[in-house]
Amino acid sequence: MAYSLTRRDPFGSLFDELFTDIFARSGVPAARGASAPAAVRARMDIIDKDDRFEVLVDLPGVKKDDIQVTIEGARVAITAATKSEKEEKDGDRVLHSERYAASYARTFELPVEVTEDGAQANFDNGVLKLALPKRATVTSKRLAIQ
Repeated sequence: MAYSLTRRDPFGSLFDELFTDIFARSGVPAARGASAPAAVRARMDIIDKDDRFEVLVDLPGVKKDDIQVTIEGARVAITAATKSEKEEKDGDRVLHSERYAASYARTFELPVEVTEDGAQANFDNGVLKLALPKRATVTSKRLAIQ
């Protein structure tokens, strides 16, 4: 007869919840079941192109109208949400039903301030592309006293 020894870790679920909370920083509770909203951190690339920053953000399943971008000085905030429901029926008996909701949020600070003048935002195939021109630096000028 073979015996197997299983240890019960009373702190295992505590650590799982702690790390779930650390990685889900968008404020939406982490998914606990198939129908719970999923908190997803949008993947992002920031490229310095001398006169502007180019920001690429993956937002799969999001519609263009559900994306919001806010610029305040050097701080950029991007939020988006998506929700879909799918139901397959055979007469009055539901055979299959799915619901999916996700919320994306990223806030970051760039090394220098950007301006909204000339800024561009394009959304294609689930990728948001921002072109954010750098604000011209104001240099101090010394006046000659006459």
